[in-house]
Amino acid sequence: MSTQDVGDRFRLLLYERRLSRYRQPAITLAVLLLGLWYPVSINYLSWPSPTDAPWLMAGSLVSLALWLFTLLGPRLAYAQPREDHLRLQTPIYRLKISYRRIHNTRPIDFAKMFPPPMVRRGDRWLLRPFFGATALGVDVQGWPLSPTVLRLFFNRFFFAVDQPSFVLLVENWMALSNQLSSHMDAWRGTRRERPRGPGFDAADILRDE
Repeated sequence: MSTQDVGDRFRLLLYERRLSRYRQPAITLAVLLLGLWYPVSINYLSWPSPTDAPWLMAGSLVSLALWLFTLLGPRLAYAQPREDHLRLQTPIYRLKISYRRIHNTRPIDFAKMFPPPMVRRGDRWLLRPFFGATALGVDVQGWPLSPTVLRLFFNRFFFAVDQPSFVLLVENWMALSNQLSSHMDAWRGTRRERPRGPGFDAADILRDE
């Protein structure tokens, strides 16, 4: 695959916003636990017990790992047009949406799709910066996986409420739309140019199904 077949990576802002919420608490907890571990480990404090020192160290390491994840995780969450599919990458899961499945893209007013008064109070902090933003809607002919499975890896605000469509909040939705349209047109053009004749085999038929 050449570099021309791969589009830019557009960071998924919902992931970045959510992970940033845990960044300060994680590093604060790591420092506190590590600061408590040292005097406990040298028997300077009578409580907690010196036998708890390994647990304090383990807790500080886990908190530090979470802090590092909040720094690196946003870089691992992006949308990227590829040669024959749109890639949606999360820190723990990669979803490939074939261009065969995508039938339209559209700008979405995020506040109209998810009206602020209808958003649960616990989600308002997450969505507050995006109520004035425009997202890219990627309309699909049916979900690539069961909606139940998709919701295990994607926040519910990744899914439009009016029809099967992915709602992608990125910094430059127009650039993503242009690159996605360009890659889809190139892919469809390649399919049209593929020769048909008595020489094609079963593999060709299956590839076009």
